[in-house]
Amino acid sequence: MQYRKLQDDDLHALDAFLATHAETSMVLRSNLRKVGMNRRHHPLSGCYYGEVSGDGTVTAVLTIFGNGNVFVQTGGKPVPRGLIDQFRAENTQAVAGFYGPADQAKSVIEMLGLGDAEFAINACDAFYRLDLANLILPQNVRSDSFQMVDAERIDRNTLLRWLRAYEIEALGGEDTPALDSRVASRLVHALNDRNMWVLVVDGVPVSLSGFNAELPDMVQIGPVWTPPEQRGNGYARILVAKTLLAARARGVTHAVLSTDSPAAAKAYEAIGFEGGGAYRLALLAGPVKLPEPISCQ
Repeated sequence: MQYRKLQDDDLHALDAFLATHAETSMVLRSNLRKVGMNRRHHPLSGCYYGEVSGDGTVTAVLTIFGNGNVFVQTGGKPVPRGLIDQFRAENTQAVAGFYGPADQAKSVIEMLGLGDAEFAINACDAFYRLDLANLILPQNVRSDSFQMVDAERIDRNTLLRWLRAYEIEALGGEDTPALDSRVASRLVHALNDRNMWVLVVDGVPVSLSGFNAELPDMVQIGPVWTPPEQRGNGYARILVAKTLLAARARGVTHAVLSTDSPAAAKAYEAIGFEGGGAYRLALLAGPVKLPEPISCQ
């Protein structure tokens, strides 16, 4: 096996590998489809490090994006030490977080020497999937008083406030100017991609939902946010159902998501999502340079 940074000639092999683990590789697959790899100044483009067999087949991948977030996919086998060593040898970027199937992401954290690092959040989320043919629509989803509108039609300050609160509550974000900058950037990309929507009830915005990864046949849901004063009314499940109904109409067949919230899980199960597996979301308290490897004398 070779362990090396992947290049454009590896794109087909990389895509084929990720497609065999489609559900837990959504961000990797979506970003590759949008912008490819190794475009240094594009926030969605990453540096992909792979385990590559003699015939060019990719069998494991470790990716770092411009924001420092690291994604892993090994197809269920243990994370190869050679892949970690290659990543450590070539990557000069500070790391900010880790994502992937729960055990794989945990192994990457430990193998990189960050097991004792300070994390803002290190959650092992329940993973959910839905065949959209089995989407269950809430009884009142078609009520005229519930309107799904593109987020661009909502006051920007409302969206920024909601996304900021979401980052703090769901992702462990700190109330700093850096958070404001990150939220503003996230909103710009979401509005440009038109992948975020708001539920409006009697003229009042009450809930937000979006897709954080999209492919022609599959979407990944996130973020989902309802202000505390509007919770308990079923608004999030209504909005998520509406977004998936619209996605199904344009040919999307499956949806995935992960959550560590029992209340959110109950809402997703009510519209047909079924759980299975676990997905880790681990965000460091601040970006860190990787520690030097320990050498044996």
